[in-house]
Amino acid sequence: MYSQEITRRHRTAIVIALDQSTSMQEELRFGRLRMSKAEAVAYTANILITELIDRSRRKDGVRDYYDVAVVGYSNDEVRNLLSDGGFVSIKRLAERMPEVVTLSFEEVMPDKSTALVKHNIHPWIEPLAEGNTPLYEALLRIREMVEEWCEQEQNRESFPPIVFNITDGEASDCDDNELRYAADMLRRTGTDDGDTLLINIHLSTDISQPSMIFPMAEELLSANRYARLLAECSSIMPESFNSEISALKSMAATPPYYAMGYNSLLVELLSIINIGSRSITNME
Repeated sequence: MYSQEITRRHRTAIVIALDQSTSMQEELRFGRLRMSKAEAVAYTANILITELIDRSRRKDGVRDYYDVAVVGYSNDEVRNLLSDGGFVSIKRLAERMPEVVTLSFEEVMPDKSTALVKHNIHPWIEPLAEGNTPLYEALLRIREMVEEWCEQEQNRESFPPIVFNITDGEASDCDDNELRYAADMLRRTGTDDGDTLLINIHLSTDISQPSMIFPMAEELLSANRYARLLAECSSIMPESFNSEISALKSMAATPPYYAMGYNSLLVELLSIINIGSRSITNME
Protein backbone atom coordinates (compact mmCIF):
# COMPACT_ATOMS: atom_id res chain seq x y z
CA MET A 1 0.00 0.00 0.00
CA TYR A 2 1.11 3.57 -0.78
CA SER A 3 3.91 2.14 -2.89
CA GLN A 4 2.80 2.82 -6.47
CA GLU A 5 5.32 4.97 -8.32
CA ILE A 6 3.90 7.98 -10.11
CA THR A 7 4.31 7.72 -13.87
CA ARG A 8 2.49 8.94 -16.96
CA ARG A 9 0.58 5.67 -16.89
CA HIS A 10 -0.15 5.94 -13.16
CA ARG A 11 -0.58 9.63 -12.42
CA THR A 12 -1.97 10.81 -9.10
CA ALA A 13 -4.30 13.60 -7.99
CA ILE A 14 -3.48 16.52 -5.72
CA VAL A 15 -6.16 18.80 -4.28
CA ILE A 16 -5.26 22.04 -2.51
CA ALA A 17 -8.17 23.34 -0.42
CA LEU A 18 -7.91 26.96 0.70
CA ASP A 19 -9.80 28.68 3.52
CA GLN A 20 -10.63 32.13 2.11
CA SER A 21 -12.97 33.35 4.87
CA THR A 22 -12.92 36.69 6.69
CA SER A 23 -10.80 35.32 9.54
CA MET A 24 -7.94 34.94 7.06
CA GLN A 25 -7.48 38.73 7.23
CA GLU A 26 -5.67 38.23 10.55
CA GLU A 27 -1.92 38.77 10.55
CA LEU A 28 0.47 36.05 11.66
CA ARG A 29 4.16 35.29 11.75
CA PHE A 30 4.86 32.88 8.90
CA GLY A 31 8.36 31.79 9.74
CA ARG A 32 10.16 35.15 9.98
CA LEU A 33 7.68 36.84 7.64
CA ARG A 34 4.69 38.89 8.67
CA MET A 35 1.68 38.49 6.44
CA SER A 36 -2.02 37.85 6.62
CA LYS A 37 -3.34 34.30 6.76
CA ALA A 38 -4.82 34.90 3.30
CA GLU A 39 -1.39 35.82 1.95
CA ALA A 40 0.13 32.77 3.64
CA VAL A 41 -2.50 30.49 2.09
CA ALA A 42 -2.01 31.88 -1.42
CA TYR A 43 1.77 31.94 -1.06
CA THR A 44 1.90 28.28 -0.02
CA ALA A 45 -0.48 27.20 -2.79
CA ASN A 46 1.49 29.09 -5.44
CA ILE A 47 4.77 27.56 -4.32
CA LEU A 48 3.31 24.06 -4.35
CA ILE A 49 1.80 24.36 -7.84
CA THR A 50 5.03 25.73 -9.27
CA GLU A 51 7.07 23.03 -7.53
CA LEU A 52 4.87 20.29 -8.96
CA ILE A 53 5.36 21.67 -12.46
CA ASP A 54 9.12 21.87 -11.95
CA ARG A 55 9.23 18.25 -10.76
CA SER A 56 7.41 17.18 -13.92
CA ARG A 57 9.93 18.72 -16.32
CA ARG A 58 12.05 16.36 -18.37
CA LYS A 59 14.17 16.83 -21.49
CA ASP A 60 11.13 16.15 -23.66
CA GLY A 61 8.98 18.69 -21.80
CA VAL A 62 6.46 18.54 -18.96
CA ARG A 63 5.09 15.05 -18.41
CA ASP A 64 1.58 14.37 -17.13
CA TYR A 65 2.38 12.87 -13.75
CA TYR A 66 -0.68 14.16 -11.90
CA ASP A 67 -3.88 16.11 -11.99
CA VAL A 68 -4.22 19.20 -9.80
CA ALA A 69 -7.26 20.97 -8.40
CA VAL A 70 -7.42 24.04 -6.17
CA VAL A 71 -10.63 24.61 -4.23
CA GLY A 72 -11.40 27.81 -2.36
CA TYR A 73 -14.15 28.00 0.25
CA SER A 74 -15.76 31.08 1.81
CA ASN A 75 -18.94 33.14 1.79
CA ASP A 76 -21.18 30.01 1.54
CA GLU A 77 -19.40 29.01 -1.67
CA VAL A 78 -16.99 26.28 -2.73
CA ARG A 79 -15.14 27.31 -5.88
CA ASN A 80 -12.76 25.63 -8.32
CA LEU A 81 -9.90 28.12 -8.70
CA LEU A 82 -7.88 26.59 -11.55
CA SER A 83 -10.62 25.24 -13.80
CA ASP A 84 -14.40 25.06 -13.73
CA GLY A 85 -14.04 21.34 -14.32
CA GLY A 86 -11.95 20.80 -11.19
CA PHE A 87 -8.83 18.86 -12.06
CA VAL A 88 -6.28 20.13 -14.57
CA SER A 89 -3.38 18.06 -15.88
CA ILE A 90 0.04 19.32 -14.88
CA LYS A 91 1.00 19.66 -18.54
CA ARG A 92 -1.92 22.00 -19.19
CA LEU A 93 -1.03 24.01 -16.10
CA ALA A 94 2.53 24.42 -17.36
CA GLU A 95 1.17 25.82 -20.60
CA ARG A 96 -0.74 28.43 -18.58
CA MET A 97 2.16 29.43 -16.32
CA PRO A 98 1.56 33.04 -15.18
CA GLU A 99 4.36 35.57 -15.37
CA VAL A 100 6.50 35.98 -12.27
CA VAL A 101 5.51 38.78 -9.88
CA THR A 102 7.53 40.20 -7.00
CA LEU A 103 5.88 40.41 -3.58
CA SER A 104 7.26 42.30 -0.61
CA PHE A 105 6.80 41.08 2.96
CA GLU A 106 8.02 42.38 6.29
CA GLU A 107 10.65 40.07 7.75
CA VAL A 108 11.56 40.02 11.43
CA MET A 109 15.33 39.85 11.72
CA PRO A 110 17.22 37.99 14.48
CA ASP A 111 17.78 41.28 16.36
CA LYS A 112 13.99 41.92 16.26
CA SER A 113 14.33 44.72 13.70
CA THR A 114 12.27 44.46 10.52
CA ALA A 115 13.07 44.77 6.84
CA LEU A 116 11.13 44.43 3.61
CA VAL A 117 12.13 41.36 1.64
CA LYS A 118 11.12 40.47 -1.90
CA HIS A 119 9.89 37.07 -3.08
CA ASN A 120 9.32 36.09 -6.71
CA ILE A 121 6.36 33.78 -7.34
CA HIS A 122 4.03 32.65 -10.11
CA PRO A 123 0.62 33.97 -8.94
CA TRP A 124 -1.76 31.10 -9.64
CA ILE A 125 -3.89 32.09 -6.65
CA GLU A 126 -4.60 35.56 -5.28
CA PRO A 127 -5.18 36.21 -1.54
CA LEU A 128 -8.85 36.44 -0.57
CA ALA A 129 -10.60 36.83 2.80
CA GLU A 130 -14.37 37.24 2.87
CA GLY A 131 -17.45 35.72 4.44
CA ASN A 132 -17.82 32.56 6.48
CA THR A 133 -16.06 29.18 6.40
CA PRO A 134 -18.07 26.38 4.71
CA LEU A 135 -15.46 23.71 5.46
CA TYR A 136 -18.03 20.91 5.77
CA GLU A 137 -19.39 21.64 2.30
CA ALA A 138 -15.85 21.92 0.93
CA LEU A 139 -14.87 18.48 2.23
CA LEU A 140 -18.02 16.92 0.77
CA ARG A 141 -17.40 18.60 -2.60
CA ILE A 142 -13.78 17.45 -2.64
CA ARG A 143 -14.92 13.94 -1.78
CA GLU A 144 -17.11 13.92 -4.88
CA MET A 145 -14.23 15.16 -7.03
CA VAL A 146 -11.76 12.64 -5.64
CA GLU A 147 -14.20 9.73 -5.81
CA GLU A 148 -14.95 10.46 -9.46
CA TRP A 149 -11.20 10.63 -10.22
CA CYS A 150 -10.53 7.34 -8.42
CA GLU A 151 -13.33 5.55 -10.25
CA GLN A 152 -11.78 6.21 -13.65
CA GLU A 153 -10.25 3.01 -14.96
CA GLN A 154 -6.86 4.56 -15.74
CA ASN A 155 -6.53 5.73 -12.11
CA ARG A 156 -7.53 2.59 -10.22
CA GLU A 157 -3.95 1.41 -9.62
CA SER A 158 -2.49 4.88 -9.01
CA PHE A 159 -0.96 6.29 -5.84
CA PRO A 160 -4.01 7.61 -3.95
CA PRO A 161 -5.03 11.28 -4.04
CA ILE A 162 -3.51 13.75 -1.58
CA VAL A 163 -5.66 16.59 -0.23
CA PHE A 164 -3.91 19.55 1.43
CA ASN A 165 -6.39 21.66 3.42
CA ILE A 166 -4.94 25.00 4.57
CA THR A 167 -7.17 26.65 7.19
CA ASP A 168 -7.45 28.21 10.63
CA GLY A 169 -9.90 25.43 11.47
CA GLU A 170 -12.99 27.45 12.39
CA ALA A 171 -15.79 25.92 10.29
CA SER A 172 -19.07 27.86 10.18
CA ASP A 173 -21.40 25.30 8.55
CA CYS A 174 -21.24 22.31 10.90
CA ASP A 175 -20.55 21.09 14.40
CA ASP A 176 -17.49 19.07 15.35
CA ASN A 177 -19.08 15.67 14.74
CA GLU A 178 -20.33 16.70 11.32
CA LEU A 179 -16.84 17.89 10.40
CA ARG A 180 -15.34 14.58 11.55
CA TYR A 181 -17.94 12.77 9.42
CA ALA A 182 -17.15 14.79 6.28
CA ALA A 183 -13.41 14.23 6.74
CA ASP A 184 -13.94 10.51 7.31
CA MET A 185 -16.00 10.22 4.14
CA LEU A 186 -13.23 11.93 2.18
CA ARG A 187 -10.52 9.69 3.66
CA ARG A 188 -12.51 6.58 2.74
CA THR A 189 -12.08 7.28 -0.97
CA GLY A 190 -8.98 5.97 -2.67
CA THR A 191 -7.38 3.65 -5.19
CA ASP A 192 -6.15 0.08 -5.06
CA ASP A 193 -2.90 1.48 -3.59
CA GLY A 194 -4.51 3.07 -0.52
CA ASP A 195 -7.04 5.53 0.89
CA THR A 196 -6.98 9.24 0.13
CA LEU A 197 -4.56 11.19 2.36
CA LEU A 198 -6.05 14.27 4.03
CA ILE A 199 -3.31 16.59 5.31
CA ASN A 200 -4.53 19.59 7.31
CA ILE A 201 -2.26 22.62 7.61
CA HIS A 202 -3.49 24.75 10.50
CA LEU A 203 -2.61 28.46 10.45
CA SER A 204 -3.00 30.10 13.85
CA THR A 205 -2.19 33.48 15.39
CA ASP A 206 -1.79 31.81 18.80
CA ILE A 207 1.94 31.96 19.42
CA SER A 208 1.59 30.53 22.95
CA GLN A 209 1.50 27.02 21.50
CA PRO A 210 4.63 25.48 19.99
CA SER A 211 4.63 24.59 16.33
CA MET A 212 3.98 20.95 15.50
CA ILE A 213 4.58 18.88 12.42
CA PHE A 214 3.08 15.41 12.00
CA PRO A 215 2.20 15.47 15.72
CA MET A 216 1.85 12.47 17.96
CA ALA A 217 -1.22 12.26 20.21
CA GLU A 218 0.66 13.51 23.29
CA GLU A 219 1.83 16.61 21.43
CA LEU A 220 -1.78 17.67 20.90
CA LEU A 221 -2.79 17.56 24.57
CA SER A 222 -2.06 21.27 25.11
CA ALA A 223 -3.20 22.45 21.66
CA ASN A 224 -6.40 24.46 21.21
CA ARG A 225 -9.66 22.76 20.28
CA TYR A 226 -9.42 23.69 16.60
CA ALA A 227 -6.01 22.07 16.29
CA ARG A 228 -7.18 18.92 18.09
CA LEU A 229 -10.28 18.75 15.90
CA LEU A 230 -8.26 19.11 12.71
CA ALA A 231 -5.94 16.35 13.91
CA GLU A 232 -8.92 14.07 14.39
CA CYS A 233 -10.04 14.92 10.86
CA SER A 234 -6.61 14.22 9.37
CA SER A 235 -5.27 10.96 8.04
CA ILE A 236 -2.91 8.87 10.10
CA MET A 237 0.26 8.79 8.04
CA PRO A 238 0.92 5.38 6.46
CA GLU A 239 3.74 3.26 7.89
CA SER A 240 5.76 3.71 4.71
CA PHE A 241 6.31 7.38 5.66
CA ASN A 242 7.25 6.83 9.32
CA SER A 243 11.04 6.74 8.99
CA GLU A 244 11.13 10.00 7.01
CA ILE A 245 8.78 11.71 9.44
CA SER A 246 10.83 10.56 12.44
CA ALA A 247 13.97 11.97 10.81
CA LEU A 248 12.18 15.26 10.02
CA LYS A 249 10.93 15.72 13.58
CA SER A 250 14.48 15.27 14.95
CA MET A 251 13.30 13.96 18.29
CA ALA A 252 12.47 10.70 20.02
CA ALA A 253 9.31 10.45 17.97
CA THR A 254 7.26 7.32 17.60
CA PRO A 255 4.30 6.69 15.29
CA PRO A 256 1.43 6.95 14.69
CA TYR A 257 1.66 10.47 13.27
CA TYR A 258 -1.26 12.74 12.39
CA ALA A 259 -1.15 14.18 8.87
CA MET A 260 -1.16 17.81 9.91
CA GLY A 261 0.93 20.81 10.84
CA TYR A 262 0.16 23.44 13.48
CA ASN A 263 1.77 26.88 13.72
CA SER A 264 4.37 25.51 11.33
CA LEU A 265 7.11 27.56 9.73
CA LEU A 266 7.15 27.90 5.96
CA VAL A 267 10.00 25.42 5.60
CA GLU A 268 8.05 22.95 7.74
CA LEU A 269 4.92 23.40 5.63
CA LEU A 270 6.94 22.61 2.54
CA SER A 271 8.40 19.57 4.30
CA ILE A 272 4.87 18.33 4.89
CA ILE A 273 4.12 18.81 1.22
CA ASN A 274 7.33 17.07 0.15
CA ILE A 275 6.73 14.08 2.38
CA GLY A 276 3.03 13.94 1.63
CA SER A 277 3.85 13.65 -2.05
CA ARG A 278 7.19 11.91 -1.70
CA SER A 279 6.54 9.21 -4.28
CA ILE A 280 6.71 11.83 -7.04
CA THR A 281 10.47 11.73 -6.53
CA ASN A 282 10.37 8.23 -8.04
CA MET A 283 8.69 9.29 -11.26
CA GLU A 284 9.92 7.63 -14.44
